Amino acid sequence: SKMPDLQGKTVLDIGCGTSILSLFAARAGAGKVIGVDRADIIDFARKVVSVNGLDSVVTLKKGKLEELEDIGQVDVIVSEWMGYFLLFESMLDTVIFARDKWLKPGGQILPNVATMYLCGIDDGERVDFWDNVYGFNMTVIKEAIYEQGLWEPMVEVVEGDTVVTESATIKVIDIATVAKEDCDFTSTFHLPAKRESMC
Repeated sequence: SKMPDLQGKTVLDIGCGTSILSLFAARAGAGKVIGVDRADIIDFARKVVSVNGLDSVVTLKKGKLEELEDIGQVDVIVSEWMGYFLLFESMLDTVIFARDKWLKPGGQILPNVATMYLCGIDDGERVDFWDNVYGFNMTVIKEAIYEQGLWEPMVEVVEGDTVVTESATIKVIDIATVAKEDCDFTSTFHLPAKRESMC
C-alpha cells in the first residue's frame, strides 16, 4: 500500500519504546513528533534521538498517555500497540483514547486496520512431552488432553507443516472507528481440515 505523506505533519507515537517509529516519522518529513512511553526505556530513547540529531523534531514524554497534559491536535498517530493474539495485553485502549482526544478530523492512524486469523495445528511433540517427564510416565495427562480437551491456548511461532486446517478470519478491526467494546466479541468460524490430524 501507499506510504502516507508525513511532510510537515504532527505525529504522535504511542508506546514509543526505543523511539524507532518516531525516528522513521522524522525521517519521512514530519514537522513535529511526540513520542510517549511510561517505561524507563524512554531515557535511552532520548539519547537515541539526540545521537541522531533529531532533537528539534522529536520530543519524548515519559508517563501514562491518559494522564499527560494536553499535547494538542495531531495529524497522525503511530503505534506498535498489538499484544499477544493481537488484543491480549495490547495498548489499543490507549490508541482509542488518543484518537478520540487528539487526532484531527481526517487524521491517520498507522497501522489503520488489524485482522485476526485462526487456524488449527497439530504439534504432536507438545503432547508427546507427557510420555516421559523427568523419567516419570505421565501418559494419563496425555490421554486426558486428547479425551477431555484439556488444551490450553499458547502464543508462539509454529512451523508451517504443523498447520492442518485452512485459516479463518475471525475479526477485522478498523482502528479509525473501533470502540473499546468492539474488542470483546464472539466469532463464528469454520476450519476445514487439510489433512488428518489429532487436533
